[in-house]
Amino acid sequence: MLTQTTTRKHRNDASQPDPVLVKALAGFALDPKRSYTAQVHDALLQAIQQGTIPPRTSLSEAAIASTVNVSRTPVREALAQLADEQLVMIYRQVGTVVAPIKASLIEEGRFVRSTLECANHVQLALTITPEQLTEFGNLVELQRQAIAKADAPLFFELDEKMHRRLFEFAGRGHIWAMLEPMKRHFNRVRWLLLDHVSGHAERALQEHEQMLAQMAARDQAGMGARVAMHINHISEHLAALRQQAPETYFAD
Repeated sequence: MLTQTTTRKHRNDASQPDPVLVKALAGFALDPKRSYTAQVHDALLQAIQQGTIPPRTSLSEAAIASTVNVSRTPVREALAQLADEQLVMIYRQVGTVVAPIKASLIEEGRFVRSTLECANHVQLALTITPEQLTEFGNLVELQRQAIAKADAPLFFELDEKMHRRLFEFAGRGHIWAMLEPMKRHFNRVRWLLLDHVSGHAERALQEHEQMLAQMAARDQAGMGARVAMHINHISEHLAALRQQAPETYFAD
């Protein structure tokens, strides 16, 4: 719970530039043709997922509005949406903070991804075309190059694209879109792993290479086991992460 001292500080500083917000929302530019609420939501969502606005950070409507140059109404609406998604916590007449990471929500994301990706990829192993295999291989190679450059954001982007394309190869791109809301808490852990746990990206790359080999061999049994292991490693990774990241980042 926020203290009265925190509340007073939050209110006194609300009109001042917030260095965390300024850094997290750098490069934000409003598109007058799109909903302001949606744009503020998307920008804050990305910053929370990537950890540039860490768990338990206090968020001021006024400071956000000033940073992105909008009125407080779309900010208030965006924060309400993020609260519905359990990414922020709103304390009436006190303030808003970024929600800590909950293991229970990570487990939900793990279960859904493991179930759907195993089913999709096992079937895809029988139908994947040579052209699709080539694209899969190219994405894995680009991931290898991103690791060599120590470019974590690029690796994450390529990782996401690879998993999305595997659904699209099977004609199920809509399922990946359906997964997006369920992946948000899962993605918070993935970003923290890239920042805090040594060798995480290298391990993910190795598993992607193994998935590629099994897909090329049309090894359905091996593919199912490999994908399950790849997704289910999050439990082991989360344990390692909790030893490296601040304990205040977590709630259960």
